[in-house]
Amino acid sequence: MRERQTRQKRIIYEALTALDHPTATEVYGYVHERYPSVSRATVFRVLGGFADTGKALEVRMAGTDVRYDYNVRKHCHVHCRVCGRVADVPMPENLPIAAPFENADGFRIEDCSVEFFGLCPDCARKSEQVSRIPS
Repeated sequence: MRERQTRQKRIIYEALTALDHPTATEVYGYVHERYPSVSRATVFRVLGGFADTGKALEVRMAGTDVRYDYNVRKHCHVHCRVCGRVADVPMPENLPIAAPFENADGFRIEDCSVEFFGLCPDCARKSEQVSRIPS
């Protein structure tokens, strides 16, 4: 059975592609500014549906709200430890990780994700400027 493509879904997907790894609240804010009749509950429900059907990824990173990514190809993410910005990290299709692993404590491993932390270009530039100030 084919999923219905409603106007609200198109609007929410448009927001998802316009924003950079947004939270559901950020998507709602973007949508609400342009289409005030679209409810918060609809945005949250549709984003969950996109994740369930593989149209978007739920990006769960330590210490942050769930974010959404329209790029569903296999890739990793980097998280700025200062401002919280999240960006894609392209990775080779065949990472040198072989499954199944030995000694996985009985788990059947199905997938993995890699999370990088660091400074985004803006925060790194600010950090360099602060370190150049004479004390």
